[in-house]
Amino acid sequence: MTNKIDQKKEAATIKIHYEPELKNPCLVAAWPGMGNVAAGAAKYLRDKLDATLFGEIELNEIFQFPGISVNNDGTIEIPKLSVMPKNNFYYWKNKGSGDDIIILIGEIQSNGMEYEIAHKVVELAKKFKVNKIYTTAAYAIPIKTNHESKVHGVATNIELAKELEKYNVKLMNDGSISGLNGFLLGIAKSKGIEGICLLGEMPNYLTHIEYPKASHAVLSILTKILNINIDLSEILALAQYQEEEIKKYIKKIEEQMQQLQLQQALEEEKPKTWH
Repeated sequence: MTNKIDQKKEAATIKIHYEPELKNPCLVAAWPGMGNVAAGAAKYLRDKLDATLFGEIELNEIFQFPGISVNNDGTIEIPKLSVMPKNNFYYWKNKGSGDDIIILIGEIQSNGMEYEIAHKVVELAKKFKVNKIYTTAAYAIPIKTNHESKVHGVATNIELAKELEKYNVKLMNDGSISGLNGFLLGIAKSKGIEGICLLGEMPNYLTHIEYPKASHAVLSILTKILNINIDLSEILALAQYQEEEIKKYIKKIEEQMQQLQLQQALEEEKPKTWH
């Protein structure tokens, strides 16, 4: 039997499969974004904690991609997902003295439904008396892959912001955080729930590929804040492997560019003969 918090026909509704008893829980929420930093970190946390699925956000409106598809006859149409993207809730009970954790992982950014989904997340947070909401994201800047992925942060109030500085987190003082990874904290603040977003640095020319180095960086800080201990060696190894692969790829591109420039130079040096 399922328990829906809101039975009205809304754009998004919460479905709870099992209602766990949680002790002063916090909530970690993530959706895909640049470098898949947020979703990568949340999935790793879920897997290492062996968190249990207990609920989801159901989307009741037709979900559309932010673009068009082209048919083989030259016509276009707006594509619609036959299967709605999932927004699943997991829980983990802390056997020690620390807080329990709820983890929300979304499969895709919900174009045009950010407001509805964020409100449903906060609704569930209120129901389970969540004390804080944490999100993560990428901080894309012009750095090389061998650059240390430092962590930047924002908070819903100055006291939390000052707490972040104790973990060597550099506070953002301008800019914006796009997508639900940022928008959720704004809604949470408006409803009286504290929140933090941790952003891991990554090269701004690699935002289209997964960048686990930044996910590892934010997890290193997040686990300290949550006072939990998980093995981060696997995501660190993945980050190191990917860094080497990116270096090889960049070197290959540079060699191809050098060869192209050499060929162009040789062509220009050829004597011009007219007949």
